[in-house]
Amino acid sequence: MKKIFLLLAIYMIFSYNQGFAGVISGKVHHDELNNKNTIVDSKTQKALSNAKITIPELNYTTFSDKDGTFRLNADVSDKTVLFVEKEGYKVFSLTIDNSVLKSPLKLGIEQTNPFDMQITEGIIHLGDNLFSDNSANSTDFRLSAKGHYLSQKFKRPQGSDKHNVVVNIGTIIGLDTKDAKERGQNQIAKVYSSPAEVFVNGHKIGKLTLNGDNQEILIPNSILKENNELIISTGRNLFQTEYIDYDDIELANVRIEVKEKQYYARH
Repeated sequence: MKKIFLLLAIYMIFSYNQGFAGVISGKVHHDELNNKNTIVDSKTQKALSNAKITIPELNYTTFSDKDGTFRLNADVSDKTVLFVEKEGYKVFSLTIDNSVLKSPLKLGIEQTNPFDMQITEGIIHLGDNLFSDNSANSTDFRLSAKGHYLSQKFKRPQGSDKHNVVVNIGTIIGLDTKDAKERGQNQIAKVYSSPAEVFVNGHKIGKLTLNGDNQEILIPNSILKENNELIISTGRNLFQTEYIDYDDIELANVRIEVKEKQYYARH
């Protein structure tokens, strides 16, 4: 199994209340100085108008105004997924809850790389629709499971012979793994599930053990073909032996991205 690369956005979900005023590419920080929610270009810091902000599970939509600011007048209780979309930029997704929204947010979104590919749209529920109320984010599940795995085809990205290719899981919630339990991401007392697993062309390239945003897994160049298949399979309850009990999870904003090799040399 290859090494899984977790971006600092995973750290972000445990650091919401620190009150940072800056913004980092593809991530979110509180902006106490401006006292407004803002969308900016992550590289230039330029405010972006007419960006579409949605919370699909609440059927909520709004847009940023001419100075990039927006209001979230949505009734957010437990964790759910917020999307930001703008032409010429990568779709951005973020796990939010009441604690996140106590302070204004500054969201930096990245310009589209012509070699990147969007694999999923909206939110996808995997599992068997059998889960405890104490399961991670179970109160936010409003979709029925599409089965216990996601299968998507993709072409070999241009430039993959000279650059790294990664699977980016924009957002994942609902994981009931041992790691998630130890991090306090669910309230299940005694049981836990195996990690979700990620495969490309039948080769296991990584696993997902924590809920969060922007988790990246490197695809070995040697297994890439002209036509490829990505499979993300949810885990199983390790304490249920009478039948297979799949972990119910929700995924959003899955992408195939091309990264310069120097990027991973620095991380």
